[in-house]
Amino acid sequence: MARPPSYRSFIQDLTDACRAWEEQYVSEASYAQFRRACAWVVDESVKNVSGDMRGATQDTFQDPTPWMVQGWQYRRSLAKNRDVGIVEAEAYLLPEQSTVMKYAMGDRRNVRLPGDVGLAQDRILLPHWRNLALTQGIRPNASHDLPGATMARLVRNSQGVYAKRSVPGRWGVYKGEVQVGGSRLMGYIARPPRVRAPVTDAGTQQSVFSDRRGKMKSPTRMVNLGRPRILLIEARQAEYRPIMQDPWVAANASARRNVNDLMARELAENIRHAGFKSYTGRLAALKAQAEQARARGDLTRSAHLHQDMSDLAKAMGAARRAGR
Repeated sequence: MARPPSYRSFIQDLTDACRAWEEQYVSEASYAQFRRACAWVVDESVKNVSGDMRGATQDTFQDPTPWMVQGWQYRRSLAKNRDVGIVEAEAYLLPEQSTVMKYAMGDRRNVRLPGDVGLAQDRILLPHWRNLALTQGIRPNASHDLPGATMARLVRNSQGVYAKRSVPGRWGVYKGEVQVGGSRLMGYIARPPRVRAPVTDAGTQQSVFSDRRGKMKSPTRMVNLGRPRILLIEARQAEYRPIMQDPWVAANASARRNVNDLMARELAENIRHAGFKSYTGRLAALKAQAEQARARGDLTRSAHLHQDMSDLAKAMGAARRAGR
């Protein structure tokens, strides 16, 4: 599980904010309830951080894939079979997504050098998705990457090796240099289909010329149906701006600000619940005494106890409506 930068400071801040409530919880509730409240608050905090980062991924990146957005996860400390006294909740990125998102984190621009596994291990290939879709029928997969075995096929095609049953309409592929921003870079380029030149009033489909021996030759004229299109460009390195660092810091700050509200809300709920339990206990005791008085034949005592039960039930209802 990869943690973005400043995660340790975020956990320390949450710990300090929760610890500040310990004395008040112990005096007004109990230490066990304080531990439970800390675990719940940390759970809510990491849940909010994960949710905020999912929203930030959708807002920051252009056309982010569900794979990118769902990479932000959280783990609760109150899961099944966990000791409530041990708070281990965390917000994190799934391993595969972290290999991509790490270049968008940090306090400076990140440089990515070649080193990817597979056929592109010695270079960085930047795809031109529109041309890939137009000439090869290739669209990004769920990871916003080339579908499996696609790169291997493009390499074979650039070497002149094609399948016996090729897909109709798919352009050929060759490897060559292209001009990009004043630099000449190697890349994979789609070759448009070639057809016979159409017959016009000004000429025919054939060009006539004589060879060295003086024989007249008339080969069929061929023309391209379109222009070559760039599929993949080889980059020596790639530079990424840390566009996700500010959203991460903002999500942490928001979680820290909410700690006091969450702890106060949980303490108020504990106090209200304790009061309700005391009402319930008194009501059960009165009911038992009334049954004993009735069994003894003391109907007057039983009637008084039932009246006390009625008054207590009204008080319970009023306390519940008041939110105590």
